[in-house]
Amino acid sequence: MTRTKAVLVRLVVLLLTLSGGVAKAEVHPAVRDYRKVVKSADLEVYRAAAKALRVHMIGADPHRPLYHFTGPESWINDPNGPIYHEGTYHLFYQYDPIVDGKRSARCWGHAVSKDLVHWEDWPVAIWPDTPYDRNGVYSGNTVIHDGKIHALYTGNVAGHRETYGMLAWSVDGGVTFQKKMVMDNSQRPNAHSPVHWDAQVWKEGDSWCQLIGGATEKPRKGAAWLWKSRDLVHWKRERNIAPSIDHGGYWELPYLVPLDGRHVLMVGAGNPYWIGRYDTDKMQFTPMTPVRSVDTGHYYSFNLHMTDDKGPNGSERRLMHGWARIGRPPRVEGVPYWESAHSIPRVITLRDNRLWQEPIPELRCLRYNRQEVDRRVLPADRPVHLSAVRGDALEIIAMVDRGSATRCGLIVRADRQGNGMTVWADAGQGFGIEKAAHTHFRATGDPLRLHVFVDRGVLEVYCDGAAVTHKCFAPADRIDVFAFSEGGEATLEALEAWKMRSMWK
Repeated sequence: MTRTKAVLVRLVVLLLTLSGGVAKAEVHPAVRDYRKVVKSADLEVYRAAAKALRVHMIGADPHRPLYHFTGPESWINDPNGPIYHEGTYHLFYQYDPIVDGKRSARCWGHAVSKDLVHWEDWPVAIWPDTPYDRNGVYSGNTVIHDGKIHALYTGNVAGHRETYGMLAWSVDGGVTFQKKMVMDNSQRPNAHSPVHWDAQVWKEGDSWCQLIGGATEKPRKGAAWLWKSRDLVHWKRERNIAPSIDHGGYWELPYLVPLDGRHVLMVGAGNPYWIGRYDTDKMQFTPMTPVRSVDTGHYYSFNLHMTDDKGPNGSERRLMHGWARIGRPPRVEGVPYWESAHSIPRVITLRDNRLWQEPIPELRCLRYNRQEVDRRVLPADRPVHLSAVRGDALEIIAMVDRGSATRCGLIVRADRQGNGMTVWADAGQGFGIEKAAHTHFRATGDPLRLHVFVDRGVLEVYCDGAAVTHKCFAPADRIDVFAFSEGGEATLEALEAWKMRSMWK
């Protein structure tokens, strides 16, 4: 092409663009309809549009999870304010909806459920629409006060340099919220520590308590600041409850949770936790175990706020929601941007001096098409194809005798040659997915039980009360499963697997 022709072509393209003659990428009707109502507070209108969008996304995108919670589209992260109230589970979450063609500053999305498995979208609960939260409605939690849902969250203006403690409340059951600023930036503990950054909230006698993340000043180290109030409006800072712990320079997401007569302190700085004692008079936590990790995989931002009455004999059950930090999947034509998911809600107890995590049993209602694999020896370094088990959304329970193997387990989302994602256990006290590993779980001897959840772009594995989460953006045709052993023989004692339905159908 001559230079003159090339210039003419560019001019034609420019003119067509300016005149609207170059077609833009088609937006699917479900995407268009949802964005039209994204700011609506009409419950029926919003949830119908969100449901249609979710069904479209699942059908069009092979990476989109079926039974791990995601936003309708766009970015999500921290679970916020999960609460069980009058027979309904409420999940709020950090969400960046697309408004007028671009991502909004962070909001609180909202979904509700009767069984912790099947969710429906409610209108975006809290928007960044005041001078005190104009750059984001950041993390926090909810309580029931005077029969109504109240939320305390971080109003972000300039990150750690300027935040505000915000109180929001709903008079219509959680569909819409009113708000006011209750903690001013000038009340911050020190230059390193905002007045508000994430908040656990609970009632202690006549006082409301907030545990807020941050840091001490000199020496600088992570801190969990306790604040108290009689009315949820006027707050007084008490102290850093864990002065004896030196771990990281800044703590997010501090949680002090009573479990089985003791307390667990968890913070968002690599997911560490300690088991110990909390003195309510001295307002001080004393660790009694070494630091351990909640989940060493693509996992961050846990929330242990939710309790219900579904424990043994109607007892209280502590539930943990978490952010599965799987990132952004490979782009699929016609599918709008989405990123991240939540882990399966986990039942949390204490056992053997550590945090014991199990997936909620309610998830079993999504199972279908059960397959069983009989006992078989796994030869060293020659993966065995389990041809009866195939799929990109599976639940698998495998019992493995490690024998003389240095490492053994399953390969999921694999091709016919056995190339896929490795779920492994070793000869010591380690198990994991790929390179993400738990190395301090209690090995109770063989056979070892691997509980594996394959959900398209997410893998979640449980073993002996520990858990590891991992992203899994495998090609759509990689749906095979293998068992393997390395360095010696192992035995697959038994395996059962189910395909899993979508939580949105």
